Amino acid sequence: MEETAINFSLLSVREVQGATAINRRALRRLGRTPLSVDLNVRVVPDVDRSMISLVVSCSYIAVVGLIRTRVLACTAVSTFEVEKLAEHVTVQGEEVVLGGKLMMTLLGIAVGALRGIISVRTADTPLRFRPLPVIDLTALMCRISYGSALSSALPL
Repeated sequence: MEETAINFSLLSVREVQGATAINRRALRRLGRTPLSVDLNVRVVPDVDRSMISLVVSCSYIAVVGLIRTRVLACTAVSTFEVEKLAEHVTVQGEEVVLGGKLMMTLLGIAVGALRGIISVRTADTPLRFRPLPVIDLTALMCRISYGSALSSALPL
């Protein structure tokens, strides 16, 4: 089987201004309550400029006082330049389909960047004692129905 090299570079990583929120009231009541993590991924291609952005959002959810409560929300945008992007992207109306190996690589970088932002944002909160979410990229790609509707967001 022939393996194809794909040249790409990370152009920027930034936190989306105003999209990060920590529910300090819920944090005070959190205690040792388990947290679940919801992840949302959106792909924004710019085929003409051979650039692609991955918008990755994360929410920490806990049941506090019998109510499902969002404790933390954070969003980051990672922008990549991909050589010959048009060869790897299929755009069908509003659907965006990116080659599996490339998508897995770019998603790994984008999720890693989001984890770093979360680490910085939670440094002075009780969440600093909680482990950062470990994201199974294979399961995530299945969850976002990769190959059929990548542009549709996961519920937060």
